[in-house]
Amino acid sequence: QVATLAQAPSGSGRPALSPSGLVVLGTAPSPCPVVFASNQMFNKQMLALTGVQDELTTASSAVLDDKTLKSLLSSSVYSRFKESLVTGAPTSEADMKAIADAIFGWARKLGAVSFAHWFFPMRMGGGALGGAVGAFKMDTLIDLDWSSGEATKPFQATLPYERLFFGETDGSSFPNGGLRQTHTAAAFTTWDRSSPCFVMDKVLRIPCSFVTHLGACIDDKTPLLRSNDAVNKEGLRLLKAISIGTDAKAIYSFLGWEQEFFVVSAEHYKARPDLVNCGRTLIGALPPRNQQAELNYFGPVPFRVEELLRRVHAEMLRVGCAMSVRHNEVAPGQHEMSPIFSVANASADTNVLFMEVMNREAGKLGLQALFHEKPFAGINGSGKHNNWSVGTDTGLNFFYPGKTDP
Repeated sequence: QVATLAQAPSGSGRPALSPSGLVVLGTAPSPCPVVFASNQMFNKQMLALTGVQDELTTASSAVLDDKTLKSLLSSSVYSRFKESLVTGAPTSEADMKAIADAIFGWARKLGAVSFAHWFFPMRMGGGALGGAVGAFKMDTLIDLDWSSGEATKPFQATLPYERLFFGETDGSSFPNGGLRQTHTAAAFTTWDRSSPCFVMDKVLRIPCSFVTHLGACIDDKTPLLRSNDAVNKEGLRLLKAISIGTDAKAIYSFLGWEQEFFVVSAEHYKARPDLVNCGRTLIGALPPRNQQAELNYFGPVPFRVEELLRRVHAEMLRVGCAMSVRHNEVAPGQHEMSPIFSVANASADTNVLFMEVMNREAGKLGLQALFHEKPFAGINGSGKHNNWSVGTDTGLNFFYPGKTDP
């Protein structure tokens, strides 16, 4: 459990507040985190050193990172799985079963009762609210016991390997508005194994590509993965041609995103139909100071907003996103949060997840996050910067500036 400063009734699982606003220790149940081999030693050291259970002691406890996966699989299965990510070779049925069983056990220990193929369909919108960029349906971690001889077969808790690696769902409305033949209305999901699974709200989320019956992409992830493949293929060819980094087996695109946003009162937000429907104001007087608002930049964050940012920060760390920065931006009510960079497709996934978590937590506090690039005329917009680089699996950074010294 992550201690927050949210005011909550006794017995809610959150620490209570004293009149001074400080956390009253001992009012919450004793935390009982599920810790795995990937961060067990770090967590023990942190707890022994500080005696505090916080965002850092629970960081990455709900993500299937590489170290956790390695601890769950046999060395041979793990090696073949990692090799397939580089070569694109198919995974054998036996290995898929072993991987599915391991992930099922891991997710159940974290309290997961459902799983979801998490994909990013073409919604043809501006993403004003941000929380609807991703899509998923939740399936319970059960299946019929096919070994039973009964006509009405009992069910059991399990994660069939086919449902981990592949899925089928309705694709007739992505994008919405067109006509599609009935037999091609289905769409298919496939696990993006280079972006880690995680558990949130008792659901094992599996990042996926989303394609049509004929293989056409109707999502935002598939074009990115295909672009990554092109960069990898042609980049390795280039390195071989110029005799640099010829020991590299893979080339990766890296991305570090900076998410800027406004936070306003939910009550005021709902009173503005233009904000609700467009994500930006369409009428209203311009601010007298326009963009001359330097006093806000890196200033103290208002208490209720700071509580929101802390909650989001803790949740993102818990599911494996290295969220490292939060601060006030230039415009009144404008803020920024950003993580350390990672592989581009996994980083893009965490950006979508961040907006979802931000909207969810904001609603609990009577707030609303605005992710539109320019929600208010006359003051600073939200930059949405992306810091991109390319490098090899051996550590060669194509964007390293080098030195001019002799």
